[in-house]
Amino acid sequence: MESDGKAFGTELMVRNELLLKKAGLAPGFTKTGTTIVGLIYKDGVVLGADTRSTAGTTVADKNCEKIHYIAPNIYCWSGC
Repeated sequence: MESDGKAFGTELMVRNELLLKKAGLAPGFTKTGTTIVGLIYKDGVVLGADTRSTAGTTVADKNCEKIHYIAPNIYCWSGC
């Protein structure tokens, strides 16, 4: 499938509908309880994340860094 050229394409939505229709398979998800977001705009990218990590319903760490510096202009993010 080709991208529609928008920042948020619909390719996965189309794929998911096809999987459900043809094979009766619906994609699942994993609930991690973390908040991480990335936004693309004309001049760059903005990354944001909460700082808490959880273990079940308990806050395990109140100051967990989820956006990690790799090199100039390169960062990665992860749940703690």
